[in-house]
Amino acid sequence: MKVFDQKDTVTIMNKLGRERRPFLFVISYDKEENHIVEWDEIEDSPFHLQFKTPTSSTPLQIEVEPLDFTTYKKAFDYVHGQLLEGNSFLTNLTASTRIQGPELRDIFHSAMAPFKLMLEERWVCFTPEKFVSVEPNGLLSTFPMKGTKVEIGAHAERELLEDPKELFEHTTIVDLLRNDLSQISSEVHVRRFRYIEPINRSDGSTLLQMSSEITAKLGPNWNETLGEWFFKLLPAGSICGAPKAETLKIIQEAEKNLHPDGKRGFYTGVAGIYDGEQLFSYVLIRFIEKNRDGLIFKSGGGITFKSEVEKEYEEILQKIYIPL
Repeated sequence: MKVFDQKDTVTIMNKLGRERRPFLFVISYDKEENHIVEWDEIEDSPFHLQFKTPTSSTPLQIEVEPLDFTTYKKAFDYVHGQLLEGNSFLTNLTASTRIQGPELRDIFHSAMAPFKLMLEERWVCFTPEKFVSVEPNGLLSTFPMKGTKVEIGAHAERELLEDPKELFEHTTIVDLLRNDLSQISSEVHVRRFRYIEPINRSDGSTLLQMSSEITAKLGPNWNETLGEWFFKLLPAGSICGAPKAETLKIIQEAEKNLHPDGKRGFYTGVAGIYDGEQLFSYVLIRFIEKNRDGLIFKSGGGITFKSEVEKEYEEILQKIYIPL
């Protein structure tokens, strides 16, 4: 299957948008390994996608081999130092954790998520996070997800909403997304600020995730420059941090020893569909990859100057689950 770089991907997305031809797009975190599959070719491609409803009720379990804490702490300390020096306000630090579990196809068919995507024999993603959607009239919406807590006790939701670190983290990302949207659209507005979405995990617990909804208005011919304006929003603000340009440099240095080959790959990239009239897309988080040594689960969290390394380490482990 052909892989496109950023320049070619923008050109193809513009062309297909202009011609109103439906397609699937899958864009890597670094924007240099991308796939475009026209809708009538999906069945013959190595990509499989589902929405919400699983096709299997088989209960699945995974065994986690936690990432070495010392390795994580070294990366955390570097990020925290950059934050204290004022080079970033918020940095999303991610890592790969080795797991033992079922085959990718079994995970794909059993997981419950708004959007599931699998690339045969390479990776599966069951993401809860919408990125941007565009209605035919040009109304654009984005849904940054930032703030996580395992539900323990009757007041867990309130505790998440009142946590000052989580409030700072979430507000920073909302401001970043508002700024990103203002560069490509008008009438930017926060429609919903900090709402909670529960996710049921395979171990029987519930993970609370905090999101907001931001809307804006694109021009009437937004489909004709689809690739051009879409790439201006990448990478997604919720998986990098602010200010974006400097934070991306910090991430590149910090994650050298946290992922195979020091790269996120398609993890924290984006994928979506243009159906000829409207567009919707998702951030590629909750991500399991297969390599020569087995399965790895990629997860992460936002680091602020108030972050504590033990809590952040625990968060990357809390996000290792299959939603059922």
